[in-house]
Amino acid sequence: MNTLPPGPEHLGLIDTLRCTFGSPALVIRRLAARHGDPFRVRTFNGPLTFIGNPAAIRAIYTADPETFEPFGVDVTEPIFGRTSVVVSTGPRHRRDRKLLTPPFAPAAAKSYASVVAEVAREAASQWTPCQPFSMLEAMQSITLDVVIRVVFGVKGEARIRDVRAAVLDLIHAMNPLILIMPAIRRPFGGFGPWARMLRATAALDALLSEDIRALRASGEDRSDVLGLMLKARYEGGEGLSAQEILDQLRALLFAGHETTAVTLAWAFYWLHREPDTLARVLAEIDGLGPEAPPEKLLGLPYLDAVCLETLRIVPPVANVGRVPRKPFALLDYTIPPGEPLVPSPLLVHGRDDLYPEPERFRPTRFLERDFSPFEFIPFGGGSRRCLGATLAMVEMKVVLAVLLREYHLRLASAEPIEHVQRGITLGPRGQVPMIVEGRRVRPIAREACLDRGSAVT
Repeated sequence: MNTLPPGPEHLGLIDTLRCTFGSPALVIRRLAARHGDPFRVRTFNGPLTFIGNPAAIRAIYTADPETFEPFGVDVTEPIFGRTSVVVSTGPRHRRDRKLLTPPFAPAAAKSYASVVAEVAREAASQWTPCQPFSMLEAMQSITLDVVIRVVFGVKGEARIRDVRAAVLDLIHAMNPLILIMPAIRRPFGGFGPWARMLRATAALDALLSEDIRALRASGEDRSDVLGLMLKARYEGGEGLSAQEILDQLRALLFAGHETTAVTLAWAFYWLHREPDTLARVLAEIDGLGPEAPPEKLLGLPYLDAVCLETLRIVPPVANVGRVPRKPFALLDYTIPPGEPLVPSPLLVHGRDDLYPEPERFRPTRFLERDFSPFEFIPFGGGSRRCLGATLAMVEMKVVLAVLLREYHLRLASAEPIEHVQRGITLGPRGQVPMIVEGRRVRPIAREACLDRGSAVT
């Protein structure tokens, strides 16, 4: 009796290219429809089992954490290293996760709302009425500055500028070849993508190390994530070393910056494709009044539902898997040790038995019922659920509400945008071109914008 899930013998070249450079959702949903859920497929990197069945996801997320290793550690080592909480395992993972939970607890995340609002307003002040701009780039800029101020705790315009430049150098140095071809991770006498990435990492680490030393010397009591990390202590009384803090900060940068940016860009896109949805969320935001503090925005139920529906329909991460250390019972199947299991938001979020009309953007579904942590998984689940999930939700709600409340926006093109692979994340193909028509408090004549500018390419 075959105890492995059914599936195609191999993932063909065309489907491999679609998953790598195009829309993996189309491939994965087609294979699930044909072979069942879960299904197993051999890829160029070995066999994978994809799961969208909530009962099977429950089995994975509720299993003893020691059952699994994280998936893709070798691939993501240049991004997350081997000691950060994103990829660590066993006692170290449990210890570090417990230590790092307080900076991301709801009360702490809520306290960052005013900083997020300030960053969003500063970025939007650079927009030119009637001129197309990239909403994706705008959101990437905002979420990067939030990381620099809220997570790294950097202060002062000059210092923020220096750290921003160092972070962007590191982001731009992350050549995809480094991820898919470990053999080129060689310095080659200081030339090539690996050498460039090592230099960029060292430059950012040097800046952050200066801040760590200065903060420790000053004894200042700070509420940003770095400040809370420095105060945190294990049960034995010891804290994180400077190098451990650097590893965690870089992991938080890459885990939270791009994912939040693409989700925000998608939210603006979907809201401006659905006028009734936009009108409803604007009415809810306006109901608080123009001077409502950012913290008040966090309690708006329809705004919350808009963010959740965006994460459902276009999840930013698709392949957060687990690798069993021993044979693992999954429904009626037995998965061999070493074969990755991939709970897939692309599958479970597209189930029409859970989400009727799954291709439709309909936030009210999250007001009509609650979804279990095995039915809605944009942040993963179980013992490895994303530590920054609460902060990400705070950031999304505040940025959306502040900018929607203060600006008239519209899409620069009526063409639909594909949900495609972008490095280790999923996001929109292109830049999500939009046009700002003016301030809502002092709107300009919208007709003046209709014939000016074209879509950003």
